[in-house]
Amino acid sequence: MTSARTPPSDTDRRPDDQSDTARLRAAEQRDAIADARDVAALARDQAAAARDVAIAQAAALDEQPDGAAALTGADNLMRAAESRRRAAQQRADAAEHRMRAAEDRLMAERDREQAARERRRALVDREMLVSQLQRERDLRHEALRHQQRAEQLARTLQRSLSPPSLPTIAGLDVGVHYEPSAPEDVGGDFYDLFPLAPDRSGFFLGDVCGKGPEAAAITSLARYTMRTAAMLHEAPDAILADLNAALLMHTDEPMQTCTAVYGQIDTSARVATVTLAVAGHPPPLIVRADASIQTAPAHGTTLGVVEDPTFVTCQLKLAAGDAIVIGSDGLYDTTLHGVRGDEERVVQLLSGSSQASAQDLVDRLMLALDNVDRPLRDDVAIMAIRHTA
Repeated sequence: MTSARTPPSDTDRRPDDQSDTARLRAAEQRDAIADARDVAALARDQAAAARDVAIAQAAALDEQPDGAAALTGADNLMRAAESRRRAAQQRADAAEHRMRAAEDRLMAERDREQAARERRRALVDREMLVSQLQRERDLRHEALRHQQRAEQLARTLQRSLSPPSLPTIAGLDVGVHYEPSAPEDVGGDFYDLFPLAPDRSGFFLGDVCGKGPEAAAITSLARYTMRTAAMLHEAPDAILADLNAALLMHTDEPMQTCTAVYGQIDTSARVATVTLAVAGHPPPLIVRADASIQTAPAHGTTLGVVEDPTFVTCQLKLAAGDAIVIGSDGLYDTTLHGVRGDEERVVQLLSGSSQASAQDLVDRLMLALDNVDRPLRDDVAIMAIRHTA
């Protein structure tokens, strides 16, 4: 299964985005450190100024004459000596203040230089972050444009592989639904309904293994091979054998397999006759007008595997109101209303469909698909053909 690519959101950040965020946080932390260093430098400047004031005061006291020098006596001599000692201590303190003030100014200058470097680094980081985010944005926009282009090409190619609408055929009511598993990939499911004669029509639904251009080529080959073979009025099992031979002729490619249901419906009588051949495909279901459901007994070998496949065909009668419903593998490989899809579950969804139109039968299965988580695991194609009269 291939999922549609979705551009990453701002909340779904990749490792590069996380490193950008880390750099931005580091830049903010550097700014905070620089601010703290500026505050510390200012505090040191203020401390240096206070010490300068203390130095000036000590110098002023030092310049005053010793008052005790003019005194006489032992007491006066002791006071004079103490004054001289205090003056010497003040001169030493003043010198220490001057030295510490110089150290504070030097440290403040270093802090300012470091803060400036941190701010420059923060600015560079922010510029790098803005540049990288811009590149990421450009890459995402480019990826989105490529994805939209791929989806547009896939839709265009898919339309060329599927009929835009099925023809209106007297006596038949037809409903169809197709949903690819991923919008940017070309699916491998195909279907068609076409008149072969006034009262006889051919129809088929198939599933090519794989997706993309290779599957598209096989899908185109399958559609046109079956339609061409049907125009030669071959039997359903012979038409599937022709498609098997065409697949095996692609020797220059890896083995391509395909499952398919081919049928012819004859509405010339009141009760229509359907002849079916199945090649490795889920068997068609017959929904009767009374809401009972039967499984077509036709079965056979998957196409593109062996040179001599075996097909067991069957012939069914459709009264007015009866319908045949064919679904691709994708219908049986998903969860419908919370229950794993299989034939029994599909039968349950179609039960109680008395006198339902062909589109009503398809819609019952489509509504179940609406509750399935997207993307689907495989493409889903559903076709219902109801005999009206």
